[in-house]
Amino acid sequence: MFGLIGKKLSHSFSKEIHEILHSESYNLIELPQLDSFFQSKQFKGVNVTIPYKEEVIKYIDVIGDTVKKTNSVNTIINKGGFLYGYNTDYEGLKYLLKYNNIDIKNKTVLVLGNGATSRTVEVLCNDLGTKKIIKAARSPKGNEVLLSSIDTFKGAHILINATPSGMYPNNYDELLINLEVLNELEAVVDLVYNPLETRLITKAKSLNIIAVNGLMMLVRQAVKSCELFHNQKYNDSKTIEIYRKILLNMINVILIGMPMSGKSYYAKALSGIYNKQLVDIDKQIVSDKGMYIPEIFKDSGEEDFRKIETNTLMIVSKTLNQAISTGGGTVLNANNIDYLKQNGIIIFLDVPLEELKKMNPRNRPLLKDMNSLTKLYNDRHHLYLKYADIIINKTDMDENHILNMIEVKINEYINTKWS
Repeated sequence: MFGLIGKKLSHSFSKEIHEILHSESYNLIELPQLDSFFQSKQFKGVNVTIPYKEEVIKYIDVIGDTVKKTNSVNTIINKGGFLYGYNTDYEGLKYLLKYNNIDIKNKTVLVLGNGATSRTVEVLCNDLGTKKIIKAARSPKGNEVLLSSIDTFKGAHILINATPSGMYPNNYDELLINLEVLNELEAVVDLVYNPLETRLITKAKSLNIIAVNGLMMLVRQAVKSCELFHNQKYNDSKTIEIYRKILLNMINVILIGMPMSGKSYYAKALSGIYNKQLVDIDKQIVSDKGMYIPEIFKDSGEEDFRKIETNTLMIVSKTLNQAISTGGGTVLNANNIDYLKQNGIIIFLDVPLEELKKMNPRNRPLLKDMNSLTKLYNDRHHLYLKYADIIINKTDMDENHILNMIEVKINEYINTKWS
């Protein structure tokens, strides 16, 4: 048996990664304590995650050199009853930095957190020639500093978050640190990978700072673990292949655009192509409230409807692997876009106004006549363009052609913007 042990594993992508790498079943094993699991030794190999990376060491017979330096284990192999412990997180983080061209040599690195993962980060930083390491935590030890001690790390060039802050399901945790005071910051590495874009990454990007998540680290350490489990080697191209496949499997594809632009149709089509859960935000609101959209507008007004819409988007967008059709007014609230972007690619179906005028706006509370349609278009079109990751110009109304175009653009986006 192969698998992952930890306390809470609902956030993990490890099963998907290992089962793509190797056909053998890989299990997620949530354990309240470790004794009985290691007494029975009913496994061939396991990975280890929060909070057991340090605690498992006492059960291991032989540890690797990296474990000795980091005091952290994330991979265990059972060889005839003897347990061997390794730290493949080290190689995962090293590869993540190299892949994203983040050079930490002679740089000041600020590490958030003081758990097992932060020790791996510290060891790697030292091995790669970092000029200075500052470790900041809520409960600092030794030479570490308080997270609130801003003045002590204003000169940091690289920030690495080694805490679970912002990890699913706590996507909306308050930021641990105010990035705006770190004037010399060049890059942010958030080792959280679910959600794909944490609030920390969103904030860094808004300040034009390079920002990456921990998904590549996860994939690379899994590849290295799989090599140990099954005594085989993979080249670097395998890591990139798995990374892109997992990203495409997990990411939400989100349709925005004017009413009648075809969002529901293409969301349904994409859900079938990519095997994603179909979610129609308007239908979700109707189901939750037990009222049709025109009734909500009539009884409560547009302002209350928009609040309902935002709350629905906040909940829905935390889940991965969905094809989401949004309401036409989703773009009116920037918070909606932040929620959607944490796990998604936003696709704008850009239908010319003249084409929209040919359609029948049935049961659309904001579309009473052609003048209201024109006003809606003029009010929203620039917002669709602003927030879109992919723009599909629907001048050609051939559905198969448009669908093929969307697929091509999604693949291009995965292979460039997210890789």
